[in-house]
Amino acid sequence: MSPRRIRRAIPAKSAALVSGALLAVSGAAFAETPNPLPEWYYSQGHLLEEHMREGEAPKWSRVVGLSVDTQPKYEGGNAYSTSGGPSFDLRYRDIAFASTGEGFGVNLLRSRNYRAGFALTYDLGRDQDADHHLQGLGDVGISPEARAFAEYLLFPVTLRIDVRHSFGGQGGWVGDISAYSPLAGSKKYFVFAGPSLSFANGNNQKHYFGISKHQSFESGYPQYHASSGIRSGSFGVSAGYFITEHWLVTGMVAAEQLLGPSGHSPLVQEQGQLTGTFTTAYRW
Repeated sequence: MSPRRIRRAIPAKSAALVSGALLAVSGAAFAETPNPLPEWYYSQGHLLEEHMREGEAPKWSRVVGLSVDTQPKYEGGNAYSTSGGPSFDLRYRDIAFASTGEGFGVNLLRSRNYRAGFALTYDLGRDQDADHHLQGLGDVGISPEARAFAEYLLFPVTLRIDVRHSFGGQGGWVGDISAYSPLAGSKKYFVFAGPSLSFANGNNQKHYFGISKHQSFESGYPQYHASSGIRSGSFGVSAGYFITEHWLVTGMVAAEQLLGPSGHSPLVQEQGQLTGTFTTAYRW
């Protein structure tokens, strides 16, 4: 095959991958609940699609679906639960979006190789009745979050940085550094994979992994100070299959390893955890 034909073949295949990957973003039904899914999963495909697009972005991109998730009952727990619910991903050109995973936001900076912006989202907190290991620790309340993000494409790898701050609930700061890349694909299927590393400040760690004097008395756990630092590392694989032009199914399997202060908390029953999510979606 000549060099010219090789150069033409690569974008054609990549365009098929990107077209499929964009449909998978409506994945996790409760994306902001702490879980082992790599952060890149919530935004995969959008920057790649813009890079490969010829002409202007469509005025609207709409994906709605139903998702089923299996994940630990709490970060560090050894028991799992399955839940389901609606998921959606709505986009106006490459400017504004409303998404189960990324929240409600705008891309303030955007081009074929990068995007950056802000979003409002939420964290569902933690219910002490979700697992008997949490009894006596009290609830971590639901809280709104402000999120800042930036992505840069070094084709075919997309690099992403995400920082979010909670108001109320657990409070504090959480940040992620992640990367993902298409592994295989065609007009009928696609596969993406990549790692993510998460960090948190002391206030966030305190609420999810620390044990105060009062909590120690109520729960029987020893007191524990969870300092700021690395929170966890994760790796995930996402895949999808087109049933028709508009209907598809997607799935994601991810492994998370709690690290540093979070991994050493007395609350943690298992440092290594798994999460799976399955979505049936429709795009038009």
